[in-house]
Amino acid sequence: MAIQLSRRILGQSKMSRLFITLWVLPTIVDGQPQTQGDIIDSTSPPTTSPVNDIIDTSTPTTSPTVTPSLRPSSLPSSIPTLSQAPSREPTDRPSSSATPSQNPSNVPSMSPTLSFTPSAAPIQYSRPTRVDIRYIPWNELDPENQKIAMNLDYTNTTWNKYGANPIEESSWEDLTSEQTSNASLLGYDMKSWDCWINHYEGYRWIDMGQPFIQVLQWFTSLGWDIQSWTGKKEAPESDSKTWYDLTSEERFSAAQLCYSRITWNEVEVFSNGGFPIM
Repeated sequence: MAIQLSRRILGQSKMSRLFITLWVLPTIVDGQPQTQGDIIDSTSPPTTSPVNDIIDTSTPTTSPTVTPSLRPSSLPSSIPTLSQAPSREPTDRPSSSATPSQNPSNVPSMSPTLSFTPSAAPIQYSRPTRVDIRYIPWNELDPENQKIAMNLDYTNTTWNKYGANPIEESSWEDLTSEQTSNASLLGYDMKSWDCWINHYEGYRWIDMGQPFIQVLQWFTSLGWDIQSWTGKKEAPESDSKTWYDLTSEERFSAAQLCYSRITWNEVEVFSNGGFPIM
């Protein structure tokens, strides 16, 4: 005789349960039918193992853990990590501390410090030596020097009156190679020409403060600025003054630009025993 058994199986819904009918052939033991195996209710809850309580350690571990902690610490370490050895690579920004290092380095850095601002002590200005031949009247020049001067577009009139020859408005770099060759024969070079002949009037304002020039301070003392130098406003008052109308400070600045009374006033050369009265 077959024994009909019913087995409950939990479905998708908690309330829906299916009953599967199993036909099991009984085993007769001592005259009593026995089923093969035990009938297990599938709705029984799974076996769970107890979870130990999480307890914080009072002291840190000697080595780092492989996995992170379940929750981070609410406070940082009480003592920062200290090291007497320097770092292998420099930081990308300076330290926030205003105090210098305790032990300065005894060797210089590998590269110099770069700065886009001028140093506190600029190169001291030095006025070049004057070329005296320009202050000798035309009729006292020897024929060879007169010929050289003529190659620079000088005549009797423009030689004896300062500022009358347009070439004097040009800096050394603006001259042609032929003109610089003739000027060199009269004893000029770049520094002496730009100061004693051109008085730096052929320079741009932004170039006057360069280390190899350093004349911006003298023009500023005479009242010039970039607006007046470029013609965007009127020239300073000093430009219309005569030599003796200038203040002592203005005359000193003009002298540093290689001006004298006759070159500032642009008058004719007056000979005094072969040498002009300055």
